[in-house]
Amino acid sequence: MNPRSPVLRPESQAYRAVIFDMDGVLVDSEPAFFDAVNVVLAEEGRSIDFERYKRLLGTSVEETWRGVISMLNLRGDLQSYVERYDGVLVDCLRAEKPPLPGVIELLAELDRRRVPYAVASSSWQAWVDVVLDSAGLRDRFRVFSTPDVVERQKPAPDTYLKAAELLGESAVRCIAVEDTPPGIAAAKAAGMFAVQSRASSTAFPPIDGADLVVESLEHFPLAMLDG
Repeated sequence: MNPRSPVLRPESQAYRAVIFDMDGVLVDSEPAFFDAVNVVLAEEGRSIDFERYKRLLGTSVEETWRGVISMLNLRGDLQSYVERYDGVLVDCLRAEKPPLPGVIELLAELDRRRVPYAVASSSWQAWVDVVLDSAGLRDRFRVFSTPDVVERQKPAPDTYLKAAELLGESAVRCIAVEDTPPGIAAAKAAGMFAVQSRASSTAFPPIDGADLVVESLEHFPLAMLDG
């Protein structure tokens, strides 16, 4: 964990809800997105290595492709790449992947405590459904905030603010769980307590701005929750 200890609020001000990013937090699905980018690039005899691609983790599909186009000096237009990417991504996402360590146990404990929770993802809802289905998690979630329902994507706070609204909770009473710098920035901009989980294969070093860093959701700060 990082050296900063979580700030425990008085009982009357305890955190009341948990909002999860999906890719890299619930499921180690980021490699599938990377594979899909390279499937599209291979049509032009091009590829991108993961070290360069990693700079784009946590951004919207449009920002991802703007970054790839810039880094590789590609000549195609953004919309063409996004459409081709969408056409191959779902197949890449369908490969069965188990939930990351601690996810099943944490969701069960939140259910036991009747603590509401949601997904706040930069992935479109159709992609979220495929990833969560592949991990056997789709039926565990009822509330989703995705690019389908917000105007601005991470690092803007909209995705997290919408998730809190859908849960019927104040954003400042929510704990957000993230794995990328844009995600942490979005959670903090929304006024949430931001936990960085490092359980995925694409984990970043401790991110500046994270209130707490854990190696997996086995170490989620349950003591901070009301209930």
